[in-house]
Amino acid sequence: MKVIITGATGCLGRNLVENLHGEGYSVVATGRSPDVGAEIQVRGVEFRAADIRDVDQLAAVFEPADCVVHCAGKSGGWGAYAEFHEANVLGTRNVVHVCQRHGIEKILFVSTPSVYFNGKDRLGVRESDPLPGRPATHYARSKLLAEAELLAFQRSGGKVINFRPRAVVGPHDTTFVPRLLRMAQKRRLPLVNGGRALTDITHVDNFVDAVKLALAAPESAWNATYNVSNGEPIRVRDWFARMLEILGRPFRPVSIPEPVARVVAAATELAGNLPFGPRQPLITRFSVGYMARSMTLSIDRAREQLGYTPRLGNEEGFERYAAWLRLHAPRSRAQVR
Repeated sequence: MKVIITGATGCLGRNLVENLHGEGYSVVATGRSPDVGAEIQVRGVEFRAADIRDVDQLAAVFEPADCVVHCAGKSGGWGAYAEFHEANVLGTRNVVHVCQRHGIEKILFVSTPSVYFNGKDRLGVRESDPLPGRPATHYARSKLLAEAELLAFQRSGGKVINFRPRAVVGPHDTTFVPRLLRMAQKRRLPLVNGGRALTDITHVDNFVDAVKLALAAPESAWNATYNVSNGEPIRVRDWFARMLEILGRPFRPVSIPEPVARVVAAATELAGNLPFGPRQPLITRFSVGYMARSMTLSIDRAREQLGYTPRLGNEEGFERYAAWLRLHAPRSRAQVR
């Protein structure tokens, strides 16, 4: 099977590239980082640099294939809407256009469960549950619009699967754990409402398993949306404590009431909007709400339609990730002991 993977130089895309190539898939990897692309090529994978925001670049690197796994895009809770729209909406539109040009009939898209967030506790959220009337962030809004682009592709005869993986962690993560480690270096680690909110985590290997199951799934499983997680809800406090314990870092939490955290977040956002402010605030009002509110996902649809069963639980996932970080610490900023 021949697969094209966009965003191959990011965490999800790179893990998919390495795993699928290792299992004998014919993989074409595309992304924006030439340095990471060179590392991918060392493994024997064909890498072609391209920016999904440029349809001509994309057309030049795509070719007929069985499926495109579309991981590329802009994520996060901070930034101008125009940036999210260009990368996630127009970028997805370009992917669809180029797939149609090359006769590619199937697209697997990496969306986000951020589209479910409504500022309240939500447990066991299903794909069919009502979405908030207004997306909580530019990121969530742009991902919903990207899903709409794929729905149009589906209506024209294409086959689509939207994945909504929750809190993906694992090798090549440059965001979450590095940020946690930086925060742990401070005197106290702030936790909104003591970190008692319940959440889901997805080890990247579990997500890769879900993608492989989708690639082999019957036609009846396509044109659907699937939540993905480890299937083991955990308190935010317990998650952070265990991850830091495994990595040999101190866990010195301090509980911050949500109203206080929102005031602090508003101030950091204001600073982030200043000409010489930080490129991204350490905390935003959305991240406060996201950490303060419980949200877990039902993965029943993925179990029933794809045969998905999480191979790694939280504990094994933590251990594996920590082992990878120790091995790659010289090249990462995590400085794991």
